Amino acid sequence: MERHTCSPETTTIKRMLLLGCTLKLRVMAKFGINEYCEMLLIYGECGSKAKSAARLYRKRFPEEPHPTRQTTLKIVKRLRETGCVTSRPRVRRPRNVGRKVQPEDVLAYALAHPQSSTKMISENCGLSESRVWTIQNEAAAHLYRSTPVQDCCREKLHVVQLCDE
Repeated sequence: MERHTCSPETTTIKRMLLLGCTLKLRVMAKFGINEYCEMLLIYGECGSKAKSAARLYRKRFPEEPHPTRQTTLKIVKRLRETGCVTSRPRVRRPRNVGRKVQPEDVLAYALAHPQSSTKMISENCGLSESRVWTIQNEAAAHLYRSTPVQDCCREKLHVVQLCDE
């Protein structure tokens, strides 16, 4: 019986899978601007047929990474939507929009309005509740909400005094 030996690459892949590592076998190649331009030109040559364009690209550039049909379609879509073939990092909203709220503002509001909750302070100062809580906690301003209790009536005051004796 002949024993089958695996190539070193296959052995490495098997070990990684056995160790529980996830391995993405089909890694999308990063193309440069020249490759993107070639893909678009070939796409035009092939009459806007992505499958034919991928086949022709593979034939013309056998040594380079080959785009799939989906890659070509994504490039065309991106060019139509954004006017750019390369993917750009997403533009995110700046973290602090408008005036930057200082911790002193939060503490001043909390002291001026002792009955307000963390939620109310966060809504009025434009911060998250957790940030308001952190500011108060770091400043050791453990503000609390006073709870109204029943007043002692004058008639029952003597009962309280008798209990104290």
